[in-house]
Order: sequence, then C-alpha cells, then structure tokens
Amino acid sequence: MTQRSTRPIHLLHDSRVLARMLGIETPCCDMVAMPTSGPAEPFLAAVSTNPLSDGFLLDLDAPSDRFLCYSGSLDEDLFADEPRNWMPQGQARLQSFLDATAPALRAQSRRMCLRPHWRHALGDLPSCVKFVRERITADPTGPFELCLSPIEMLAPSMLNPPKAREEHLQRMFAHLGAVASCVLLADYAPRTDASEESCLELLPLGNGCLDRHHVLALLEEFVPTTTVILLLSGAVDQQVRWLTLDR
Repeated sequence: MTQRSTRPIHLLHDSRVLARMLGIETPCCDMVAMPTSGPAEPFLAAVSTNPLSDGFLLDLDAPSDRFLCYSGSLDEDLFADEPRNWMPQGQARLQSFLDATAPALRAQSRRMCLRPHWRHALGDLPSCVKFVRERITADPTGPFELCLSPIEMLAPSMLNPPKAREEHLQRMFAHLGAVASCVLLADYAPRTDASEESCLELLPLGNGCLDRHHVLALLEEFVPTTTVILLLSGAVDQQVRWLTLDR
C-alpha cells in the first residue's frame, strides 16, 4: 500500500458526546467538526433544524464562526417528501431566507455553509450551481458557502444501474468540487427495495457499497487538496485508510 496526498480531514462529532469527552458544557449545536490532526480547532458547527421554518435560529455562542445547515424544506418534517421544495415556491422561500440572513451573518462575521439533500431546496445539481453562481461566485467575500455532500444528493432512483450512479457523481464533483468549502464523504447501505424513495442512511466510509476507487479518482481530479473532508464519527482509522491508501 502507498500513501495518497494528505488532505485535511475533520470528523463530525455529536456535540453532546464531544462535550462529555472534553469535560465542557454542551455546545449549542448538533455536531462539531474537529480535525484528526493538528490544533484542536473546530472547522464548523452543524445544526440539523429546518432553516426554512419560522422558528429557525442560529446561536452565536456556537464553537465556530462557520455553520453547516441544510437548505431546508417547506414541510415541517425536514426529510418529508415535499415536491414544493423544487418548485418556484420552495426556491423563492430559500432566496428570501438567504436575503434575510446575509446581513446578520456579515455583521457577526459568520459564514453559513449549505448542505444539499435531494429532498431539500438545494436538492439537485442545477439548484446548487445556481446557488454557487449567485451567492458565492458573484460575492466571493460573502457569508455563504457550499458543502458538497454527494451521497445526500443521490435519490434512491439514481443508484442503479451503477453506471448511472457514477455519472451522477461525476457531474456533481465536476461542477461543485472546486467551489465547495468542504466535502462530506459517507458510505451508504445497499437498498433492499429499489422502488422505495426513502432517504439513504449515511454510514462511515468502508461500511457500505460506495465505489471507493471511483470516488477517490473524482477527489483527485476535481477537489483541491486543501479542501476539508468531513467524515462521520466512528471507525476513524478505517475511514482514514479508505481515503489515504492505494491498494
């Protein structure tokens, strides 16, 4: 085995578990991304509430100035099947949210990194490309960023045949890999019902059926080596080997 180029790797820790480990008060967020090496400085604080709901708030006492948030849903259930998210109503709601949030983020020197999901307002490649063009490329010093989370952008219907899944991943990395501030890499379990449109369960790398060689090739081709890689907590050594060793 040979070592691949080193990338900054951060683990998404449950904030309650992390607080118990460090003997500190539980941070006001759901997860905290901590580096696997170097200074123990959080890369981001993740929240799992719905940003398009009326009661959405960000706590400025979070341990990082970068927040990781889903782009949200018009349904109160964040992962419900809500077709309006992809239609003009959902897209307009997202734009209103971004317009309303930007001044406060700027004033507090905070950044919001949006995490796409196939059931949310940023649910496919065109909506993500539009977000990047209008909110990042057009305003490079602005408060918004994008997290490339390729498995969460895959609807179950996109998984088979494998060639189709690979083509979807290829397009995601080709269009978003260079502009994403981080890449959330996770594995997924094989489907037991090909017609079921439920969300995929995210697993640590190496615990599912993700094509390792294909994903590593996409990383090498499209994602700068300085871009942070986010991993789920657990099986740390296994996941780092998955990322860093040639076989």
